[in-house]
Amino acid sequence: MRVLNLEDDVTKHNNICKVLKRYGFIRIDWAKNLEDGMELIKNSMDCSDPYALFVTDMYYPLVRGGKEEKAGELFIASIKELNIDTPIIVCSSVRYRIPDILGTVYYSEKIDWENELRGLIKKIALAIPKHKCYTNYS
Repeated sequence: MRVLNLEDDVTKHNNICKVLKRYGFIRIDWAKNLEDGMELIKNSMDCSDPYALFVTDMYYPLVRGGKEEKAGELFIASIKELNIDTPIIVCSSVRYRIPDILGTVYYSEKIDWENELRGLIKKIALAIPKHKCYTNYS
């Protein structure tokens, strides 16, 4: 199963990957801007190898070399507009409540954000047929 992480901070990306890999998500693609992320999604669909999960920050550039913007909102809107039903997790250093996504994680070194992310990953794992899982999620 593939995961796309839309995040412009290398440390945060690596921390998120550590948690995802513990739960069997070993194919993790990384987009540092919205444009590259949408291109990766298009390519995955064209190759009939879609993503099982999107993890997105809320603030990152729209294009390569661009300034940080509220790209996460545009990403979520684009996914909905394209009728892609892949679960979305927002992982941000700002607390959000966003309807119609799998959930949000408040990313802060002062709290156990990893446990929040694990809880959301478990929700996905329970919905994925066992023949598509890399590990046992129980």
